[in-house]
Amino acid sequence: MIGTKLHTELVSLVETACGEAILTMKRGEEEKQLVIAEYGLSEVVYEDSIDYYLDNEHWTQEQFDDYWENGGEDKEIDEYIDEIVDNYDADSTWEELNW
Repeated sequence: MIGTKLHTELVSLVETACGEAILTMKRGEEEKQLVIAEYGLSEVVYEDSIDYYLDNEHWTQEQFDDYWENGGEDKEIDEYIDEIVDNYDADSTWEELNW
């Protein structure tokens, strides 16, 4: 019998009043939650993004600020979430969420 390949899907992303970002993902009928930021998702993604663009792409702070303020923030957050969901698309990483 050939098994069906399950795929991880994003169900929701909720930011609490204290800034905690909780991602809910689903594979088949099973849903799991993962805290992806304790003090604000934007801040976590900002730190990752600014490091990348200033160090690897050699942007200036001004170039990065312009990018961030003109749609870059939303783009980077979307990519960050997509990467997390993709990471948990494998059986082994999905099972890591059982701890």
